[in-house]
Amino acid sequence: MKPQRPSPPAGFPRMRSEPRAAGSVGVIHRFEQGLSLVELMVAMVVGLVVVGAVLAAFAATGRTGRQQAALTDLNDNAQLALALLSRDLAQAGYAQATGLSADGSRLQRTYADRPVFGCQGGFQKPNTVSAVACQPDGDADAIEVVYQAEVANTVPTAANVPTDCLGNGLTAVAGVYTAYNRYYLATGATGRSELHCASRQGAAGQPLIDQVQAMRIVYGEAHAAAPRVPVRYVRAGEVSDWGLVVSVRVCLLMRSADAVLNTQDDSLAYLDCDGATRQAQDGHWYRAYTRTATLRNRAAL
Repeated sequence: MKPQRPSPPAGFPRMRSEPRAAGSVGVIHRFEQGLSLVELMVAMVVGLVVVGAVLAAFAATGRTGRQQAALTDLNDNAQLALALLSRDLAQAGYAQATGLSADGSRLQRTYADRPVFGCQGGFQKPNTVSAVACQPDGDADAIEVVYQAEVANTVPTAANVPTDCLGNGLTAVAGVYTAYNRYYLATGATGRSELHCASRQGAAGQPLIDQVQAMRIVYGEAHAAAPRVPVRYVRAGEVSDWGLVVSVRVCLLMRSADAVLNTQDDSLAYLDCDGATRQAQDGHWYRAYTRTATLRNRAAL
């Protein structure tokens, strides 16, 4: 008795048998024929589209991640640089009190030097052991911060000697240690612009913060009749009396270490320290950060 072929489940298409070519044996079923050339090409196109979409999404995610990492690094360096400058500026003009004034209204101090001094064109020689001089031209702001240094307001050496901005031990003059910390921009070993510091100790300046492309400094100058409140903010070349400077506004233009922006798709516009709109043609992030520091030891006199 010939066995019966089991019936397919309900809803399942029945196989249709077709005769084989002459000389062949048996029949060929529709399910055994495979894909046609058109079906194969359509499947390949669909597969390529899916793979392309996945690769595009992966590339976009990777680029966004690199951009965010670069921007975070930029923010961190800017905040660190501004905090460092603000901390030093808060000590500008500091000296130990020697007593009260005749009317008893304020403390008297032996310190009589200027608390800060700036140059619009940069310093001629930042590490000179004498008074610093300005470059005759240029547009690279630099600032010198001066105050009486003590163990309590600096990081002392192992011998308990006050230090400058580079950690070098200071030399006492008439028993007083005075810090002359000079901040300026210079090109580092990486070829990028960096915030550097030098002092009157004579040692070569050293980099402090990377990625600082430009520095703009304006000074809040008070009137002689009211020496505690700034009446105008001017650049270094317009300061009439450095003894009347009671606040300093610092703007740092930061530039990312890597070119992470797509010059075709991303916004390249940014504001510089003068408030002007610029275009980043090199694909790097540019951001301006500003902070105003009060010279507490001058405003309180």
